[in-house]
Amino acid sequence: MSTADLSLVQPAASVARLSISVRNPSTGAVLAEVPQHSRDEVAEALTRARAAQPAWAALSFRERADALRRLARRIRDDQRLLETLVAESGKPSYEAEIFEILYTLELTRFYTGSVGRRALADDLRSPGLFPNKRARVVYHPRGVVGVIGPWNWPLLNNFADAVAPLICGNAVLLKPSEWTPLTSLRVAQLWKDEGLPEAVFQVVTGDAQVGKQLVETCDMIFFTGSQRAGKLVAQAAGGRLIPAVLELGGKSAMIVLADADLERAARAAVWSGFAHSGQVCIRTERVFVESGVADAFLGLCEKEVKRLRHGAQDDPQVFDVGTMTFPPQMVHAEEQIEDAIDRGGRLLSGGKRGLSLGNFFEPTIIADATLDMKVMHEETFGPVLPIMRVRDAEEALRLTNESALGLSGSIWSRDEARARQLARRIESGSVCVNDVLFNYLCVEAPLGGMKASGLGLRHGSESLHQFCRIQTILEDRPFFAPISKLVAQLLGFPYQRRMLALVRRVMKLRY
Repeated sequence: MSTADLSLVQPAASVARLSISVRNPSTGAVLAEVPQHSRDEVAEALTRARAAQPAWAALSFRERADALRRLARRIRDDQRLLETLVAESGKPSYEAEIFEILYTLELTRFYTGSVGRRALADDLRSPGLFPNKRARVVYHPRGVVGVIGPWNWPLLNNFADAVAPLICGNAVLLKPSEWTPLTSLRVAQLWKDEGLPEAVFQVVTGDAQVGKQLVETCDMIFFTGSQRAGKLVAQAAGGRLIPAVLELGGKSAMIVLADADLERAARAAVWSGFAHSGQVCIRTERVFVESGVADAFLGLCEKEVKRLRHGAQDDPQVFDVGTMTFPPQMVHAEEQIEDAIDRGGRLLSGGKRGLSLGNFFEPTIIADATLDMKVMHEETFGPVLPIMRVRDAEEALRLTNESALGLSGSIWSRDEARARQLARRIESGSVCVNDVLFNYLCVEAPLGGMKASGLGLRHGSESLHQFCRIQTILEDRPFFAPISKLVAQLLGFPYQRRMLALVRRVMKLRY
């Protein structure tokens, strides 16, 4: 891929400009140079989006849905998109197709179907006090939504997060991470190839300054990233009184009870801990296992890790664990591992960088984890999995809920009724019973964070209304205008004692 492939984002005039090198994390090779868009260019993109958005919003729901479904089919069939996604992220093609492309197709199907149509249609409600009236709730798009995406999921948390704003009638400016912008640029090209209005969906590339400008100028922000950056986004959005949906990471716990299916739980712990080299927001970041079964569980986890195939081995399309996309995360993982060992942790596997080429890091399991270890309370976002023994479920719940983060989690027991009751007590936006990760693919159910894991939702019909300005229009029911006129005369000026007496009787009867 060369800069010629990125014509979609080049300025109209040929001028000297800053650029960003995008590298393959598996090899270090430069994949492309993308522009560092200037403030003027971002402002121009916003102006184009504002001009194009009303016409997009004026389309019927069916017309917007048809456009997004056509784009989804292009995403499904575009081999170059898949190759780009794998090359810039370093993940296995298997994960790129199942977790990113399949997810995007399913999310588009859900939002463009009957659920989306009903959620955005006028909602007629009957006021209990005044049956002669009806309230019409209308959903208007907010205008231009800025989507600021992370580097770990170049499609899933970038373009896919634009689908909900777009179906609601908004225009979108997408700012992908400077580490993985090529997938977003490819989607923008597919949008253009499909003949869709270019200014309605635009990609602006660059560093954090571009994201900052979106927060300063767009009508709403959808941000996925670190807690530190998310707080800055929230502060800036609050200062402008614009809404912001924020997903800010997690420290998700897996609780394994003594009666759990240990083989199944161990497989899930290893998969959830090391999928995409641990660079998953809802991954298992720590495991609490009841002491009576801890040794057996650790043995099973160790056995599972030995089966994993690292990238660049044999067929490059068939491996389990790829690279880390963001090199500084490797240093962070090393610091946590060193701290854990210094505090008595025991390595069951890994513990260091793997393969001589690229950002590979060995899947690492730390046994005998304790609460004073950084790895037990700081987000790792890498292939490191600490496992701690606990007395019972109550201790596991208490330790789980002591975290300032609350995005996801799981609980494992053959007694599903008990597990369900315990799950209700976990302070996180979603909890899986006897499973992991699949909650992200269940787009029908809302997904969001509690505590410092963020604000707002993705998924579910509930999430669509975030991208709308909600208006209520109160009107007379058909044929009830004369009654409304009479009610207004009785309750309005001049106030009458007999009406107050009547209202008092009504209050006693109704309440």
